[in-house]
Amino acid sequence: AVVSTQSTGIKRTQDTLESLGKQFDLLCPKCLHFKMGQCMASLLQQEYLLDGEAEVINCLFLLCYIGQPQELNPFNRTIFNYVNRHNTDQRVLSAAYFISLLPFSSHTLSSTATQIVQNCKVVNQPLKNFPYTPKADSGLSIILDDPENDSREESHYKEVLSQLFDGELTESVFVPPFSRLPPPLAVAEEELIWMWPNDLEYSFHWDASISQAEGQQDDFKKLFSLAQKQALMPPQLEKVKRELQSREDALQRLPISPSSLPRLVENNPALAVEVLLILAQSQQFGEYLTSLINMELSLPALEVVNKITASLELPPQFIQYYIRNCISSCSDIPDKNTQHRFVRLVCVFLTSLIRNRLVNVQDILIEIQAFCIEHSRIREATGLFRLLKSLDNKEAS
Repeated sequence: AVVSTQSTGIKRTQDTLESLGKQFDLLCPKCLHFKMGQCMASLLQQEYLLDGEAEVINCLFLLCYIGQPQELNPFNRTIFNYVNRHNTDQRVLSAAYFISLLPFSSHTLSSTATQIVQNCKVVNQPLKNFPYTPKADSGLSIILDDPENDSREESHYKEVLSQLFDGELTESVFVPPFSRLPPPLAVAEEELIWMWPNDLEYSFHWDASISQAEGQQDDFKKLFSLAQKQALMPPQLEKVKRELQSREDALQRLPISPSSLPRLVENNPALAVEVLLILAQSQQFGEYLTSLINMELSLPALEVVNKITASLELPPQFIQYYIRNCISSCSDIPDKNTQHRFVRLVCVFLTSLIRNRLVNVQDILIEIQAFCIEHSRIREATGLFRLLKSLDNKEAS
C-alpha cells in the first residue's frame, strides 16, 4: 500500500488531475496498470492508509483513468460500493461529489484534488451518470419479450417503457434456485454389500473374570492404602507383594507419592523395599530418595536404606547425604538413652555398608571418625572406629 501511494502519485494533492494522469503514465507502464489498480482498490477499502479527502479523490480519479472507457472499467464495482455507502463521512461526500462530475470536463481535469474538495457540494444522486448498475453475478432479466402480437394502443407501450427505464425494474434479475442433487450410490464389483440377516440366532459368551479382576484391583488399592497407616498381617503383606510382582503395570497402579513414602517405610519396611525396587524404573525415583533423606531417623528407615543400597546401584551423593543426616540426627537427640540406642543402630548400619563395600569411606571418613570419637563410650562406635583404622592401615600398606 505504501508503494502504491508513492509510485502512483496519490500523495500529490496539489497537482492537477491532468498532470496526475500524465505522471502516472510515466511511472507505470501499461502492463502494470491493472496491478496498480488493485492496490488502489485496496487503499479505498482500508481508509486509514489514505490521508484525507484529497487523496481519496486522487485514488478515485486514477481508478477511472486506468479503466477507460468507463463503461468497461474493471473497477466500477469498487467505485460504486465506496460512493454508495450512504453515510455522512466527509470522505464519502467528497467522493460522491467527484463521481457526479463524470464524464470529467476540461475544467475538472485542470483542477487539483484540494480544489475539488473545497468546492464540494452535497449531491442527491451522485451515481446518476455512472455507467454501472449492480447486477447479480448470475441470473436472467425479468423483462421478457412477448412473442404474441396484440393490438394495444401506442400510449400503452409508452407507459410500459417509462416504467421500465424510470423505475427499478431494470435492476431486477431472476436468479434460478441452485439445487444440489443427491449423489448416486456407487455400485462396483469390489464394493461390499451391507446385509441385514433376519434368521440368525445369537449366543452370548460371558467373561466371568471381569468382575473378579476389578475386585482384586480394589482389594489391592485398599490394602496398599492400609499399609501406609498400620502394619499389615503376614497374609495381607504376601498378597500385596504377589500382586506387585505379577502385574506388569504395577508402576502405574501404585497409589503412592514421595510425601506418603515415609508412612509406608515406618509401618511396613519390607513392603517399602519392594515398592522402591519397582519405582527405581520411574523418572521420579530421585524424589523418593530425597524423601528418604529427609525422614526422621528410625530403625525401619535404616533397614530400608540398607536393603535398597544392597539391591540397587544408587547415586553416591544419596548415601553420603543420608549418612550425614543420620550423624546430625543422633547429635540432636536430647535424651541420652534414646541417643545411645540410635548411635548403636547407626554404627551397625555404617559397619554393614563398609563391610559390604556399598559406600566409599574416603568421601565421608572425617565425619564418621568424628562421630565415633564423640560417642567413644559406646561399644559399637569403638568397633566402627577400629574398622576404619584397619582399612586405613591396609590402604597405607
